[in-house]
Amino acid sequence: MNPRKNLILLLVLAIAGGAYYLYDVKWASEKKEREELRLKVLKGIDAKNLMRVSVDRKDEPYQIIRTEKGWRFVKPVDAAVDEEAMERMLKVAAGMKEERRIPKAPDSAEFGLKEPYLKLTFGIKGQDDIVLSIGDLTPTKEFRYASVKDGGVFTLPLNDYSAFNYKVFSLRDRSIVNLDTEKIQKIVVEPQGKASFTLVRKAKDSWEMTSPVQDRADSVETEGIATTLRWEKVHSFVEEDPKDLAQYGLAPAGLVVQLYTEPKGKPAEGFLLGAPKKVEEEEKGKKVQKTYYYGRRLSGGPVFMVAEKVREDLPATPFKVRRKVMVDYDVDHVTRIRLEKPEETVDIRRLEKRKWEIALTPAGGKEAKLEGRHKHIDDVMWDIKWANAVEFVDEPGGDLSKYGLDGPKAIRRATVWLKPKKDGPEERKSFILGPLRDGKAYGRVEGEKRLFAFGGKDVEKIFKTGFYLSDRRLVRVDELKDVARIEASFPGGQSVAVRRAGEEWRMEKTAGKEPDQGRIGEFLGIVDEIESQGEAAPGGEADFKNFLARISVVDAKGKTWGPITFAGKGTREHLFVQVGEDPRILKVRRDLVEKKLPAKVDDWIKKPESAS
Repeated sequence: MNPRKNLILLLVLAIAGGAYYLYDVKWASEKKEREELRLKVLKGIDAKNLMRVSVDRKDEPYQIIRTEKGWRFVKPVDAAVDEEAMERMLKVAAGMKEERRIPKAPDSAEFGLKEPYLKLTFGIKGQDDIVLSIGDLTPTKEFRYASVKDGGVFTLPLNDYSAFNYKVFSLRDRSIVNLDTEKIQKIVVEPQGKASFTLVRKAKDSWEMTSPVQDRADSVETEGIATTLRWEKVHSFVEEDPKDLAQYGLAPAGLVVQLYTEPKGKPAEGFLLGAPKKVEEEEKGKKVQKTYYYGRRLSGGPVFMVAEKVREDLPATPFKVRRKVMVDYDVDHVTRIRLEKPEETVDIRRLEKRKWEIALTPAGGKEAKLEGRHKHIDDVMWDIKWANAVEFVDEPGGDLSKYGLDGPKAIRRATVWLKPKKDGPEERKSFILGPLRDGKAYGRVEGEKRLFAFGGKDVEKIFKTGFYLSDRRLVRVDELKDVARIEASFPGGQSVAVRRAGEEWRMEKTAGKEPDQGRIGEFLGIVDEIESQGEAAPGGEADFKNFLARISVVDAKGKTWGPITFAGKGTREHLFVQVGEDPRILKVRRDLVEKKLPAKVDDWIKKPESAS
C-alpha cells in the first residue's frame, strides 16, 4: 500500500472523528444540557402541578396557594385570587423563556441580582422550588436581567413576569359575589322596611315571582341581579376583618340579596348593601363628588365599597322585576286587530303580508272601508306588544269605579287575533282600558283578576284613529326605486323634468343642464311620506294662484300621481295642497315637506363648482 495514501486516510478519519465528537457528542450534549436547563427552569412549570407562588418585592410582597376551591392569597391578606388574573399568571409561568444568555457573567450584583428587583418562587408538586430572580433593566429597557439557581444570567422579556407584578388589589378577586349566574335557581331580595320578594327560575331564561304575589318575572331584570353581583367590581376594600358592621350600615343592611343554587335549603351566597358615602375624586383634572356604598358578602369577609351604579341596578321593589308586558305575541302571526273607543271602532284585517283593510265605524254612524297603511298598523302591533305596565293592582276588589272601569262609555278595548300555525286555530288576546287620569289609564287583560295601568304615551300610541291608520299618501309606490319620472312646474310657466337612469337621474326638460342628484334624492326620500292630514277648514289662507310648485310623479308602470299643487300659503303646522282635479284642499305637514321641496327650477340643477 502507498504510505502517503494511508497517512491521508488516517488524517481524514481523525478529522471526521473530531468533528463527530465536537458536533455530535460534546456540543450536542452541551446543547441538550442547555435545552434541558431552559425547559427545567423556564418552561417546565406545569400549571396542574403548581401549588404555590411567592412574590418578593419592595412594595406589597405576597404569596398565593392552590386550594380545593381555587387560588388564594395567604399573604398579605386572606383572600381569593381573581380568576382571570390567575389564568394570566399561569400562562406566563408556563411560557417563560430566556431571551439571551449572558456568557460567563462574573458578578450577579452587576446585573442587579444580588438584591433583585423581583423574586418569584414557584412551588411545584413533587419538585424542588424554582426561584427566579429578576434584576436591572437592560440598556434598551426592553428586558431585565434574570437568573435561577445554577442557571447563569440571562435576559427576560418584560411581559414574561409582568403578570405577577401587579398590586395585590388588582390581583385579588374583586367580584361582589363570585357565583356562576347560570347555577342560580332562586333569588330573595329583602329591602329594609319594605316587602321582600322571591324569584324562582322556571327554565333557562324564564323566571317567576312567588312572593309577595304569584306572577311572571321580567327575565332581563331578574338576571340583572345576578350579573350585577357577579361582574361589577369592588371599588375598594375598607376593613378585612370587621367587628362593628353597624358603622357601615350593614347591621341591619339597607338591602339583602340571597342567592340560591338549589330551590330549597340555605343560600349559596349573597350580598349586604350598607350606607352611602360621598367621596371627592379627581376626574379629568377636576374634583368631583361621587357616591359609593358599603357592602359585604352574605358569607362574611371584608367590608368593601361599590359604585352607586350597583345600588341603582339592584331592585328595591317587587314591581321592578315583574314582567310588565301585558299582551305578548309574534307580530307576523297577527291576522286582525280591533280597536274600540267611545268615538269609533277600528277593525283591521290582514289581506296579505303588508296589505290591510280597515272597517271604520264612527259612534252611531255607518261602516266605511279604508285601505290601511302597513307602516302605521305595524307600529300599533308593536306598540301593543311592548306597552309596559306602570302599576299593578293585585287585589282590586269589587268596586272598579275608582279605576274608571265601572261604565262602558269610558272603556276602550284592544283585541288581537293570531294564527301561529297556518292550519291551526286562531287565538285571541284582549284587554280593556279606562279613561286617562293623572297620566295613566287602568285596565285588565281578559281572563285575569288583577288590574294594570298604562302610561298616557302608550295609550295614545295604541288607540290611533282609523283615519291615521289608513293609507293617506299622495304618492303610493311600494318602493322609492319604482319612481321613474318626476316633473315640476312653477308660476310663470317654468318647468323641469327628470327621469331615472339606474341609480341616477337625467334631465329631460331644461336641456343641457346637469340635475342635482342630491337635492332630487332628498325630495324622493319624502315623496311616499307626504300624507294628507285631513281637509283644510273652509275659508283658509290657501293661495293656489301663487303656488309654490306643482309636482307629478310617474311610477315604473306608467301610473301618474298628481299633479300635486302646493299652495303659496299655509299655517304654522301645515301646507295646503290640491291633488289633480279634486277640489278638496288637503293639509300636509310643513316640517316634512318645506325644506326638501325643490320650489324653483334652480333647485333641480347642479350648481357649478366654485373656483379654488
